Amino acid sequence: MLDPLNQQTTIAELRAQCQSELSPVAETTPRPPLRFFRPYKDNYLVFGRMEMDDRSQPFSGETLDTKFELGLTFSLFEGRRDFQFLAPLHIGYSQKSWWNIAEESAPFSEHNYNPEIYWLFDQPKRPLLGKFPFVDIIGFEHQSNGQAGIYSRSWDRSYIQKEVELLPQLSVGLKVWNILRTDLTNDDIRDYLGNGMLSVMFRPNDRTNLRWRFMRGSQVETWSYAFDIYYRRPNVNGAFFIQYQDGYGEALISYKQKSRSLRAGFYFPLDIFE
Repeated sequence: MLDPLNQQTTIAELRAQCQSELSPVAETTPRPPLRFFRPYKDNYLVFGRMEMDDRSQPFSGETLDTKFELGLTFSLFEGRRDFQFLAPLHIGYSQKSWWNIAEESAPFSEHNYNPEIYWLFDQPKRPLLGKFPFVDIIGFEHQSNGQAGIYSRSWDRSYIQKEVELLPQLSVGLKVWNILRTDLTNDDIRDYLGNGMLSVMFRPNDRTNLRWRFMRGSQVETWSYAFDIYYRRPNVNGAFFIQYQDGYGEALISYKQKSRSLRAGFYFPLDIFE
């Protein structure tokens, strides 16, 4: 039998009452967001040009070229109760490509493919897997350009990485690698790219990041460095990006040719500001 008090209640009022009853339960038991791929390394699209130190024509084109980099990472066992001890194990993939947009057919000039597997020490609640005082990442990576014959380039490396925050606005990172295997066409790559890279990140404000990267080959004269500027605007889902590189190894195809390049464009997403 209907309650006389509810006979005058409208459908809209009943719906509102139901929502008010259910909403506290929904708020107390939220579902965690399920994330698959995350940004990794750098993600950008820039336009500019490259100049070779010996005045030869760059592989990327005589005038304007386009360069982009994409990177993703994935944890196979994140959120799996039976395999929590493997949660720090990640698979990463990044790729750099050069696009000769000034040529009539606009061909892609070079691709550098970089798959890897690594262990990320960022589990502070699990002592056996968590923060390690000397290393942030231990991994293995392969890099190649997918070409054959005399244009083939590839190398395999094991590596460790560590980043230290010296000040709230200043951090220093070091990546050291051991070369495990090289292609016959680039078996002297250590002479030009060495066994490590030093990086410095400075954040003068919440909109700007400045990054320097340095490498030195086993030959004293083979210094290489890069300088990046990231500038974020509040109404843009990304950052304006300027990249300058001077030295060796910007691309595998020309790892032993000294070059300079200046490009500008767009960086995405904004994980570098987090």
